[in-house]
Amino acid sequence: MKKILWRTSLLLSIVAIGCVMLAQDSSAPAKPKSSPPAGAGAMAMPTAAPEMTKLVKMMSGSWMVSEKIYPSPMMPNGGTGRGTATITPGPGGMSLIEKYHSSSSMSPNFNGYGTFWWEPKDQVYRGVWCDNMTPNGCDPSGTTKWDGENLVGTLQGEMNGKPMMTRFIYSDWKPNSFVMTMEMGPDANNLQKAMVVTYSKASGAAGTAGKGEKPTM
Repeated sequence: MKKILWRTSLLLSIVAIGCVMLAQDSSAPAKPKSSPPAGAGAMAMPTAAPEMTKLVKMMSGSWMVSEKIYPSPMMPNGGTGRGTATITPGPGGMSLIEKYHSSSSMSPNFNGYGTFWWEPKDQVYRGVWCDNMTPNGCDPSGTTKWDGENLVGTLQGEMNGKPMMTRFIYSDWKPNSFVMTMEMGPDANNLQKAMVVTYSKASGAAGTAGKGEKPTM
């Protein structure tokens, strides 16, 4: 009988110790699960196309602009103007943003704002231009691409209810200046020079336009 009581007591002690250990394990804080490495599963950020990077390097900066306006039905005697332009990279360097202001005999308070980007599918630059002389406020800027050392853009639109084509030619790239020539006419075979704008690096701004590079296709 004593042996049975002793064994029963030993068994109860073992069960009691086991219960205490289980209780301690359940009260212990759970080990935190290991976190995935930083950035794991995150969407890869896009990068600027080489064509966009080149344009940003060539055109970014603070500029003084000098306008020469050629005679036209709207301005039979032509005219001149002066102003400023600030051209900066857009988010991630994947676009180019221009803020333009000038005063001339054609418009004493002209303000324009444009955004341009590279379209890899069609291998052209595209953009949108807004100013205070555009009836709709903003117009697509058409398409622009390199033609040798010149950057050439074309835009189809209307003027006084008639078809009007505008061509922009960026040329004469130098470390501290470049030139934009605007031609207008009813079609590509009948374009006339409408304006020439010379961009010159503003005083105190380091030159980056061109950086001694020749544009390449």
